Amino acid sequence: MSRPDKPKKLGQALAGALPGGVAARLPGPGLLAAWRAAVGPLVASRGRPVRLDPDGALVVAVRGAAFRQELALAAPGLVAALAGLGVRSLKLIKARAAPPPPPPEPEPPPLSAGELAELEAMVAGVRDEKVRQALLAAMSAQFRTGPDRHR
Repeated sequence: MSRPDKPKKLGQALAGALPGGVAARLPGPGLLAAWRAAVGPLVASRGRPVRLDPDGALVVAVRGAAFRQELALAAPGLVAALAGLGVRSLKLIKARAAPPPPPPEPEPPPLSAGELAELEAMVAGVRDEKVRQALLAAMSAQFRTGPDRHR
């Protein structure tokens, strides 16, 4: 049985898998880590490198005009900090808006008087008041949201 080839670096594996040299333009993990260190966590959460162009322009997608302006003002220092990784300039682009969050789940309907009486009967034998109330609250929540509820 022959030994498998040595493991490939992710960049090498992607280079063959992605069309048109896309992998070569993606910012590597070293550049991404250096970016986070250079701009700090707040700015890094609102601006992310998306590619490194062949001319050394680091294309950064930025959310928000204020952060775009902040990055534009800080560009000379950032380019100097990232120059060792091939960055010669910054190109700031507007980040795509995140999709809106899904609407909240509707509140389940309240228990009917009969349903509540049924649950109270189930916990009536519990002597400790706090435990009985906690069980009633948990069972009520489960009954209101459970799949077996028939209304």
